[in-house]
Amino acid sequence: MAWIVLLQSDIMLKLRLFLLTLCLSQAVLCQDSGRNTISVGAGGGFPTGGEQTFTSSVPGSAAFSASYEFRLFKYFAPEVDVVNLIPKYITNYDPNQGPPTPERYRVTLISLGGRGIAPLAQGRIELFAGAAAVHVSSSNSELFFYYSSRWIGQVNGGGRIAIDKGRRFWIGPTVRFSRDGGRPTQEWVSLTADFGFRF
Repeated sequence: MAWIVLLQSDIMLKLRLFLLTLCLSQAVLCQDSGRNTISVGAGGGFPTGGEQTFTSSVPGSAAFSASYEFRLFKYFAPEVDVVNLIPKYITNYDPNQGPPTPERYRVTLISLGGRGIAPLAQGRIELFAGAAAVHVSSSNSELFFYYSSRWIGQVNGGGRIAIDKGRRFWIGPTVRFSRDGGRPTQEWVSLTADFGFRF
C-alpha cells in the first residue's frame, strides 16, 4: 500500500515539473523579444601585424565563434565571446629530418566586454560596436613568444537582422580585432557570419 502512495506522489511531482517546464517554454517562446542572445558563427581568422609581431607568420584559417549577450539596457549589453582559430603552422623545423609538414593548431580567444547597440527599422536591424579584454591560449605554446601577453584588448563591430516576426532569430556578420598594447607582439582578426537566438 505504501508503494502505491509513493508511486502516486512520484507521478504528481513529474506532472508538476512538466507543467512548470511547459509554462516557462511558453513564456520564452511567446514573448516578442528577450534580453538574452546566444550566437554561433563561422568564418575566417586572419593573424596580422608587421615584422615585429609573431602573428605575421601565422597563416589564415577557419574561425568558429560562440557568444552570449545580456541586454542590460536598450543600447548596451555585456558580452562573453569565444573564438577558435585553427591555423596550420610549422614549429621546430629541423632541416635534418626532411621536408617540414605543417600541423593544425588551435588558438582560442575568450573575451569579456560590452557593446553599444543601435536599433534601426523599428528594432528589426541592429548595428553594434564594442570593446573587450581577451585571454589568448593555444594547443601549442610555441606559437607564442615567451614575452607575449596572454591578455590583450579587442574592438569589435557588426550588424544583424531579425529573420522572423517575433525577432527571436537573427543573422549577421561580426568582425573582431584583438592586439596587445604598445608595440604589438600579436594581432588577431576574425570575421564570422553569425546565427543568433534571442530569448
